[in-house]
Amino acid sequence: MYLEHFRLKEEPFSIAPDPSFLYLSEGHREALAHLQYGFSHGGFVMITGEVGTGKTTLLRNLVKQTPEDLEVAFVLNPRLTVKELLETVCDELGIPYDPSENQSIKQYIDRLNEHLLATHRSGRSTVLIIDEAQNLSPAVLEQIRLLTNLETDNRKLLRIILLGQPELGELLARNELRQLAQRITARYHLGALSKEDSIAYICHRLSKAGGNPQLFTPAAMQRLYRISRGIPRLINVIADRSMLGTYVQGDVKVQAATVSYAAREVLGEPQQRWTWIAGGAIGVTSVLLLGAYLFDSPDTETTQPASATISGTIQRPAADTPPQQPAAQPASPGPQPAVQNPSPAVPVQVEVKRPAGTPFLIQRSAYSAVFARWGVNYTNTVNADIPCNFAPSAGLQCLARKGGWSDIDRLNLPVVLELWDDQPEPYYGAIVASADNRYRLNLGGEERWITPRELRDSWFGSFVVVWQTPPRYPGNLRSGDRHPTVEWLREQMIHLTALPLESNQSQRFGKDLEEAVVLFQEQEGLLADGIVGPETWIRIHQRLRLPGPALLS
Repeated sequence: MYLEHFRLKEEPFSIAPDPSFLYLSEGHREALAHLQYGFSHGGFVMITGEVGTGKTTLLRNLVKQTPEDLEVAFVLNPRLTVKELLETVCDELGIPYDPSENQSIKQYIDRLNEHLLATHRSGRSTVLIIDEAQNLSPAVLEQIRLLTNLETDNRKLLRIILLGQPELGELLARNELRQLAQRITARYHLGALSKEDSIAYICHRLSKAGGNPQLFTPAAMQRLYRISRGIPRLINVIADRSMLGTYVQGDVKVQAATVSYAAREVLGEPQQRWTWIAGGAIGVTSVLLLGAYLFDSPDTETTQPASATISGTIQRPAADTPPQQPAAQPASPGPQPAVQNPSPAVPVQVEVKRPAGTPFLIQRSAYSAVFARWGVNYTNTVNADIPCNFAPSAGLQCLARKGGWSDIDRLNLPVVLELWDDQPEPYYGAIVASADNRYRLNLGGEERWITPRELRDSWFGSFVVVWQTPPRYPGNLRSGDRHPTVEWLREQMIHLTALPLESNQSQRFGKDLEEAVVLFQEQEGLLADGIVGPETWIRIHQRLRLPGPALLS
């Protein structure tokens, strides 16, 4: 739509992994070198990186330069059984097989071995590439390990490259997969782009598309880096939407404000939509949606109805505290502070097992333990409300996340873990306290101290944190919003940032308050987008030292 307006030959920020647009940062050069090593040597090579960092684009760039003496088999959908994996490899290499159900695993392996030997005799090599490998089951990973046993006296017949998200490394750390982990001959983790590389990346893609590399103002590029955190895929989607907004406005340069509006739209935030009126374009005021918007993770979900509004007050400690809440603010009892965490007993190896009961009741038992740490009684029965629908009645919210123990430590709040065993449904446990790198796990109503190692084979990063909302919680707040909670937020930002904020429009979220929020987010290592979402609310609560439970007392 905007190509002619900006005099471009093609879209500069398509999310398709087009090798011709590849930008090689230092990290990408290193990852590419590891991939090239995997193409020329036997054994395993593993490349990990967060979603959208460019792993697949690197791979396609390398495959585009594949030498004629190399056969490449791609597995792009790794959610396969062992048999389906072997069928996919045979399909990729053009190996005929009997598709009937009577075909055994051994018969597939024999056919594959015959093909690899024939390829070897002809002076050629074979590479198997598995993308999104963090989704492979342990059984399939073990079969992949066994494929590397196909060899001659002096050479491996199959080279294997695994690409995946950081969870792949955690998966391979499991005890039953140690033999596979020991066979990895090279591994590399691809990180996000630095600010300098992000700006160079934007200019590079604009130039490759035949456009002006300075199409984004310096402030717009800085804002784009800050919001995207240097993730190339996020840079692409936000930059593309920013150019569309700029085109609709009739401008020739992308401004920082347009990047902010575009980011809110593509990240699922209440948005500024551009609409045509009388031959021009105006911005429609962004809508303040009520409820918790969990905007920066694909695994998050909101559990509070959009129409719900919570009215309550957060009690403050008597000592070095910020100014008191305005007298006009109606008060209602909030969650009570929890008791101090008991110290763990002498370390004893604990075997974590699924407790008795249905998954439904096990989950409710875990949430009941977390609510109890907030001083809230939640009935653990079949007829009880869904836990995260119940939470707002106690001035609380649920926030789903995927991460590691360091993320839980940083939040420093009780959480519910999603745990797995060999059954098809997960079960749940609550982490209610921590001390000396050990965690108090409530499982089926029984508590014991465990170490991260003891949950290594059961927990793969999914958890829900329960957090306390501010007075009259409206959901996310951003510049331009008007709401009574803005007045409370303004008081806290004055206390936490020491910035001289204006107070004549105390219920309006103005630019001065946005600057204070950005400063606070930068100081706390959060995404500095000026939007007050769940993680910012949580950090404000912690910095004010308001009553409530903490994992580490």
